[in-house]
Amino acid sequence: MFSRLPSTKELHAFLITAEEQNFTAAAQRLNLTQGAVSRQIGSLEQKLDVTLFQRHARGLTLTTKGHTFMASVESILNQLQRAVEQISYDKQKLKLKAPSCITPWLLPKLMNFQQAHPEIDVELTSTIKHQINFTAESFDAAIGYGDYSHNAENLLADLLFEEVLTPMCSPELLTGKKGNESFDFASLSALTWLHATPQKSDWDLWLTHASKALQQPQLIHLTGAKNQHFATLDLSVNAAIQQFGITIGDVTLAQQEIELGRLVTPHPLRITSGKGYYLVRPKSTENESLNRLITWLCKEVESADSSI
Repeated sequence: MFSRLPSTKELHAFLITAEEQNFTAAAQRLNLTQGAVSRQIGSLEQKLDVTLFQRHARGLTLTTKGHTFMASVESILNQLQRAVEQISYDKQKLKLKAPSCITPWLLPKLMNFQQAHPEIDVELTSTIKHQINFTAESFDAAIGYGDYSHNAENLLADLLFEEVLTPMCSPELLTGKKGNESFDFASLSALTWLHATPQKSDWDLWLTHASKALQQPQLIHLTGAKNQHFATLDLSVNAAIQQFGITIGDVTLAQQEIELGRLVTPHPLRITSGKGYYLVRPKSTENESLNRLITWLCKEVESADSSI
């Protein structure tokens, strides 16, 4: 039975070739000759008695069984990598991925956690993407944005905080206004609106709630004098701090900037988007260090709720 098991080199060569769909490109990434990669794939197919690739004049395509095998190999190699790291490293190590917009909120809490638990190292990777795929990435956990209240079959998710949205800007942008003082919608419309998405979804959502709460249907059609779009929420909030305009921001993520007086929330209406930030991990992960981190972050959120 074990004679058919492929080597890790063959599996790695298979993954890289599957990604590149080309022996030459795969050979460059693996620092091997094209012939060596081709032989490894051929050896793997012979051991499995399965055709993994369809060969074409200009490249390769995965067969149906090749696609199925690719997902399994990604998961197996990532699990093997984590096992090697855990057994070869003196400290317990957690690999965490988080979107860039939450890192200012998250970093102080991670620093406090590691001071309280010096035996645990947390390696944080920041990303502008919200996608989570534990089979393709070797993370122990990730912070996900969206609605994880109905967990996927293979995931566990703990809510850190719900997204609560309201307009926010630099106090210098509001001439003659003080922080948190309500102002009329004509003043709002005269400003440059900053958007975290091309769809302007945050502004649309807030204006829809405002029109219902204030019984002013015309607010749905309100627009800014100018509009500026950004790729992420943190970029639009940073632009607001620099007085480029007014954005819709999350009050939890912006709490520190509001307390420091760098941002104000000039209208009292705050709305929930139905989304939130969750700490997500595979159900297959049994990790006491990760459980401690989850408990710590949830307590940090609870203690901060009263000050928002």
